[in-house]
Amino acid sequence: MSAFRARASLVLAAVAALCLPFASPAGAAAAPACPGGSVCFYSAENFHGKAWEWTANSGYRDLPPSLHDHVGSFVASTDACFIAYQPTEKRATHNGDWRSAYAGDFGGRMDGVAPGRC
Repeated sequence: MSAFRARASLVLAAVAALCLPFASPAGAAAAPACPGGSVCFYSAENFHGKAWEWTANSGYRDLPPSLHDHVGSFVASTDACFIAYQPTEKRATHNGDWRSAYAGDFGGRMDGVAPGRC
């Protein structure tokens, strides 16, 4: 095979690989449905454990004790602002966002949720 054909084959293989859909990590759960205008929180990863649904029209709410500093996963069906105190930090989340493993990130510090953008 000529050097040109070998290079062309490599380029085609690279383009084909980019066209393949990205696979989710092994064991990662697909996000469950959450009603529009809500954020659904779970105390464990992969959308397990105690669940709580916050609605945007309810305004700011402290997280319930089972989720305070312990949000394992979430699904957002609206824009919201996640809030942690001491030190204060805010994270915007948007309609369609979800995380199946959030406790090792901001979910391990989260204290409350508010409607809209931060």
